[in-house]
Amino acid sequence: MTDTPKEIIVGVLTSGDANGYFSNGLHQNALFLYKCLKSVPMVNPVLIFYPMSGREWPDQVEIFGEPAYNLKLFYDKYHLDVLLLVSTVLNDSIAQRLKKNKVKLVAVIYGNRYVMDQETMCFGDLLPSTEGKRNFANRSLMREDVQVDAVWLSPHFAWQKDYIKHRYQAPKAHVCPYIWGPELLLQQYKQDKHYEETGPYFRPDNPKNKNVFATEPNINVLKTSLFPFQAANLVAERENPNFGEILLFGSRHHRLHNKPIQEYFNSMKLAQDKKVFYEDRWKFSTITKHAQVMFHHHFENGLNYTLLEAATLRLPVVHNSEFMPELGYYYKRANLTDAAAQIEAALLHEQRDDLEEYNELCKQVVHKFHYSNYDNVRGHQTLIASLFSPDIEPELPPYIVDLEYRLEHGDGYISPLG
Repeated sequence: MTDTPKEIIVGVLTSGDANGYFSNGLHQNALFLYKCLKSVPMVNPVLIFYPMSGREWPDQVEIFGEPAYNLKLFYDKYHLDVLLLVSTVLNDSIAQRLKKNKVKLVAVIYGNRYVMDQETMCFGDLLPSTEGKRNFANRSLMREDVQVDAVWLSPHFAWQKDYIKHRYQAPKAHVCPYIWGPELLLQQYKQDKHYEETGPYFRPDNPKNKNVFATEPNINVLKTSLFPFQAANLVAERENPNFGEILLFGSRHHRLHNKPIQEYFNSMKLAQDKKVFYEDRWKFSTITKHAQVMFHHHFENGLNYTLLEAATLRLPVVHNSEFMPELGYYYKRANLTDAAAQIEAALLHEQRDDLEEYNELCKQVVHKFHYSNYDNVRGHQTLIASLFSPDIEPELPPYIVDLEYRLEHGDGYISPLG
């Protein structure tokens, strides 16, 4: 039996500030998880926000049409069975207060904790951020003193499940389904008058189809602008007439203040021909006004909302995500030769005679990770049930079952995907 014996109230802890959702994927994670749980039988999900210091918070706010309630209401006034810690953290005193009320706490990990910990080990003693410098690793490697009942982690971090279990001192850890929905993305486009006539989707004969963009944030080694630059430079060296320019979002600060990168980039034909632009982070609806070919590169971080956003818009997507090789123009790992060749193919995307089939594949990829997909709903249903019945084993989507099997039976230190 995997259903809970009675209706339970599951809180999803997130931010109460709707303005931060477009720039913080963790807040979106929380919102989509809440929407997924609305389809789970015998579960009553509630969005809950942590009242951050520095301002007065009301008892209730609205997050994209959904009510979110102040966590303080659940100290004594309202009942709560489970609290999923998604995009904000609790201090130990609050956690203990909730646990006295028999609230089960689950840490939901969507970030690469292992890599962030290693970066803190190597770089955490560097100077803190000052003008012209950034050091995202300059954070404390704190013990996770909040005692949680379980840890759930995203599939692309399955290879570090045991590490996460011990890191959070949790009695058990499970991989959870990766979920997303297109509402926030399409809302951006609906509010932008630029798209009133043409709509947001890829269309042939758009002059911006020759331009490439990459959205890697350059926060840590998992996703940076270096590989996209190198791949585009190979295309520039071939004097490909179909290539216009590449826009590297999230790279402006590094281009201005990282001297070794300045020297390296400036020595390359791509920069010498002025076919690369270093920008701050922009909304997706602003990005696609300037470029239509998306280039994505990651290191052990193969699930990203930007890929699903591009798939929703039916854009030509060049990427190395082993979780969706059927999408777009796929290259393996860090193969620059193949990545450059796939850019050149994507620049001719509008000439394909199978665009309808391409668009259908995009829809299938989005559905695989949609929060309403039965496999994803069932996965979360059984994860919640396992909190109350230790004999219950979560029923996860087939791609996760296959992934965990390969991790258990493979010899590689890094995930054997790809």
